Amino acid sequence: MLDVGCGAGELLARIKARHGARTEGIEPAPDWAAAARERGVDIVHEAAFRDVTLELGGYDLVCCLASSHAVGPWADALSGLAALARADGGLGLVGEGFWRREPSAGYLEALDGASADELPDGLEELEAGAGEAGWEVLATAVASDADWEAYEQTLIVNGEAALEDEDDPALRAWIDAAKARWDHPDGRDTIGFALLTLRRA
Repeated sequence: MLDVGCGAGELLARIKARHGARTEGIEPAPDWAAAARERGVDIVHEAAFRDVTLELGGYDLVCCLASSHAVGPWADALSGLAALARADGGLGLVGEGFWRREPSAGYLEALDGASADELPDGLEELEAGAGEAGWEVLATAVASDADWEAYEQTLIVNGEAALEDEDDPALRAWIDAAKARWDHPDGRDTIGFALLTLRRA
C-alpha cells in the first residue's frame, strides 16, 4: 500500500493493523515523516513525490487524500496514481475537493489567491476525470455540511491549542487565514469534498 502525502501515517497504520499490508508513505515534512515512522509505517520517503522512485504497477492500493497537488494537476495526479496501481485490479482511494458552485473572486482571494481551474467543476467532473485516467469508480462518498464544518473547526481549534504551548507567528497567520476563509460569505457552501474508491479499469 502506498499513501502519497501520508502525513503522520494514520491511514497506513490503520490498514497495516487490520490487513498486515506492507506500507509505504511519501511525506516531505520532517516532523510528520518521523511520526509516520513511529506509527510503524514500513517505508517513509521524506521527500517530494517527484524525487521518489516508485515501482509502476507495484501497489495493491494507492491512496492520496487531499494531496493530489503533490503529484500535479488533478488529471495528471489521477493518471500518475493509476500507473502505480497493480494493472489487474489494483485499487485507489482518492480524496479531492470540487466546486459545488462557481467560486467568487473574493472567495478565491480568501483561498490565498487560488484560481477557479484548480478544482473540478462539480462532482460529475471529478468522477469523469477518474474514468478518463484509467480508473473505474466503485464508490463515492461526499462530505456533508456537518463533515466540512467539523473539519474546518477542528483545524482552527487544534491550531489555537498549539499556540497556547508555543508562540508561532507562522501558525498564527495560518489560523487567521483559515478563520477568514471559513467566515467568508461563500466559505461554507462553495467547496465540496469527495472520497472516491477506485479500481484500475
